[in-house]
Amino acid sequence: MKVKRLWTYPLLFGIIGALLGLILRYAYTGSFSGFPFKNILHSHSHVMLLGFIFNALLVTVWSTFVIEIDKVTYRLFLILQGCVAIFLVAFILQGYAFYSILFSTVHLWGSYLLLLRFWRKLDANNKQQNLIKLGIVFHFLSSLGPYMLGPLMAMEMQNSPWYQQAIFFYLHFQYFGVFLAWMLAVLFHKAEIKLNKIQLLVFTVGLGFLFTHSLDFSFNHWSIQLFGSLGSLGLFGLLLRFVKQFSILKHSYKFLYLGILLIAFLNVLGSIPVIANLAVESRFILIAWLHLIFLGIYTPFIWLSLPKKVHPIIWFCYGLVLFGSEMGLLFPKFISNWTTIPIMWFLFFSYLGIFLCICLVHISTILKISKKNINLNSN
Repeated sequence: MKVKRLWTYPLLFGIIGALLGLILRYAYTGSFSGFPFKNILHSHSHVMLLGFIFNALLVTVWSTFVIEIDKVTYRLFLILQGCVAIFLVAFILQGYAFYSILFSTVHLWGSYLLLLRFWRKLDANNKQQNLIKLGIVFHFLSSLGPYMLGPLMAMEMQNSPWYQQAIFFYLHFQYFGVFLAWMLAVLFHKAEIKLNKIQLLVFTVGLGFLFTHSLDFSFNHWSIQLFGSLGSLGLFGLLLRFVKQFSILKHSYKFLYLGILLIAFLNVLGSIPVIANLAVESRFILIAWLHLIFLGIYTPFIWLSLPKKVHPIIWFCYGLVLFGSEMGLLFPKFISNWTTIPIMWFLFFSYLGIFLCICLVHISTILKISKKNINLNSN
């Protein structure tokens, strides 16, 4: 099975997830009445997290390290895609209910089997693949969060801080565990960086301690800032050591490395109580942070890994509208006064630009893959 053929699935889900995000942004303008906001939000977040980014990073790792995909692994991958398609619709129609929970669970169990098979195909002597293994470990660890939701509901603790923290636990060890580890595995492979045991330990412990930043949303204790500081400083210091190795790579990867350093540095700042409270108290700042990670780091990295090169004009337009959306979220009053456009409409048009860029990149890549498949079949 050729890995390039698998790109179609994450790219399609990326378009659908981005469309749901655009609809949400339009709903914020007040143009809908009786809009099922939470249902669409759940569908959007699950599809972007599992349908787009998880799939795309998995395919990227497969293709970078030339790992064989046998028939069983391929069928498991297709089962995961079917689950994403079903819970995409189920979340919209019913929110968190029987079918959305059922197929989210099947997806989780299916991912266990797929990643275990993936682990067995990794080279035990290749140190660069240790980060792939670490990402798989983080995937299993993150799933403890969803498993805690059932007992908490049974104890009628849905409104307790622990219920929210169980969700945060899963999310943290996905985007600051699985996703980051797999992305760095690919980048370090390109930069010919091999982490020694101490560096790998610093990276692992640092990501674990970073979870304490999520505790800021529910608790106020000095130990949260302490462990958050240790984790963020350890991660930032580790990444900073590789400036020389990344300086010899293409400019696109240099910019991506700088973006990763920015995220790591912002995590250091997030250990300061005054700054941490900004994200806790302002939903706009929280969304800006999440979009910086997903749209500013993971999406560009995925695009750099595609079998079709993204045109420089699209890169420029994407960067421009993403910057505009981040400024709108961080400085809504200033942007509204400067543009004389209501901030919700400004954000909608910014996300419309992001959506169009995603469509251009994903559709053009899908068409290229489809054309190659037709040519191969005809031969």
